[in-house]
Amino acid sequence: MKFILTPQQMKNVDEFAIKTLHIPSLRLMEKAGEAVVNETITRIRAVKYPNTKRVSSAGVITAIVLCGKGNNGGDGFVIARLLAKKKYAVTVVLIERDKSLSSEALMQYKRICAGDITGIDIVSTEKYLHRKGKKADVIIDAMLGISFQGELKGKYLKAVEWCNKQTALKIAVDIPTGLNGETGEVLSEAFCADATVTMSNPKPGFYCGRAKEYTGEVIVADIGIPSRAIRKTKRMLVEKSDVQKIFPRRASNSHKHSVGKIFVLAGSKSMMGAAWLCSQSAMRSGAGQVILGIPETEYPVIAKRSIEVMPLGLPSTPEGSISSDAKGEIGKRISWSTVVLIGCGMSRNVETQEVIREVIRTCSRTLVIDADGLNALIGHREILKKRIAKHVILTPHMGEFSRLTGLPADEIEKNRYSIASDFAAEYNVTLILKGAPSIIADNKGNIFVNPTGNPGMSTAGSGDVLAGIVAAFVGQGNSAVDASVNGVYLHGRAGDIAAEKIGQHGMIASDIIKYLPTAIREVVK
Repeated sequence: MKFILTPQQMKNVDEFAIKTLHIPSLRLMEKAGEAVVNETITRIRAVKYPNTKRVSSAGVITAIVLCGKGNNGGDGFVIARLLAKKKYAVTVVLIERDKSLSSEALMQYKRICAGDITGIDIVSTEKYLHRKGKKADVIIDAMLGISFQGELKGKYLKAVEWCNKQTALKIAVDIPTGLNGETGEVLSEAFCADATVTMSNPKPGFYCGRAKEYTGEVIVADIGIPSRAIRKTKRMLVEKSDVQKIFPRRASNSHKHSVGKIFVLAGSKSMMGAAWLCSQSAMRSGAGQVILGIPETEYPVIAKRSIEVMPLGLPSTPEGSISSDAKGEIGKRISWSTVVLIGCGMSRNVETQEVIREVIRTCSRTLVIDADGLNALIGHREILKKRIAKHVILTPHMGEFSRLTGLPADEIEKNRYSIASDFAAEYNVTLILKGAPSIIADNKGNIFVNPTGNPGMSTAGSGDVLAGIVAAFVGQGNSAVDASVNGVYLHGRAGDIAAEKIGQHGMIASDIIKYLPTAIREVVK
């Protein structure tokens, strides 16, 4: 996993690498520039010249590199020099006068002014913005670094506004100018990148609020800072290799009862789709057996669709939800199970909500609580502290978590790491806070940020699918935290594959289930 570092923590890492480990700052700058150039060439080739092996042989590519006065600008000068060597036609736009450049940036600036590099045009911001006919294939933002806070003004604001109107490929160096690297806030405007190449470690602001609209895809570049220079933090970005390590493996003599007996309590009149989705996704994620407890009045709805999942009709209320008369049978099925999933589409019927609370109080198995299971805890959070189950996983989206905590959604969004972490620790649970991105908080203060998923997954039933996946991985032997990390990552990856195959706009929850085996195969291969 990549440790997520605040701007100050990253600054400390840089200083340690340079002053203690004696790694020359110019070497780090060179590596940063190389990383951006490599990403730029790859993207230009894929978009503009997909059938050409060498971009330079396909015609002259024009690049604009906007450089600030600090080390971010120094990276920009390196990028300009390296692109010119690749036969790009490069325009360097100086945001500040060369006399105000930092010492490292000035040294890199002098290298491109030395005269031995052709194809670089250096202009001031004012002159460039007034130049007629200006255009480019790629725009590279090397204006302000990760320490920026506040709102853009003056020439920086004008430059960013102009950039955002262009159709060129846009790459941000370390962080988009105007984005707060710690909070993800944008107070005025920020550079809208197609991709952000950030150095050494991801920054927390990339995963807050609307930051993804500005960062685009985040690429974490290795610039040669040794791992011993990086202080471990409790915020981590999940990578594919992490899921590969903790993915549950099957013994050669495994059987259906050894790889997870899942008891699902879900569904009510008009919400049986949720019951089908969560139970089906559990099966598709490798569960050995799934028993789906549903209101007996709605049994025919599921029985017609289910083949592998075993529907179990339970006494129901007049409104078509599970009634208190079902408690005895529910208790038997819990004793049979490895893990219990409760809440998807169960309704807010008063009697049913009390059944849910009783299950949470008395269940001895690992519990995955979603949707109406979470609604049953509103005003009754103390149940979590008095429960019998050792492990509980909660899977709220922002609205559900707001109702559960009583905090406004915008306040949670601004402080999602700390609020999620505090809640998980106080109630001794694993918390999956769904969103863009989803994060997992364990009871020890650790936060795991998930990189997969896309806006097309904002569709009814997507959360039900996730709940079933997580329950299945618990059943196969994962801890609550590992099941959550695996489940969220693979849920998002299945959604990404669905988006690649059919597009985001037409995606529905069952498409995510359809591509779950493909996502899992990518990890297990």
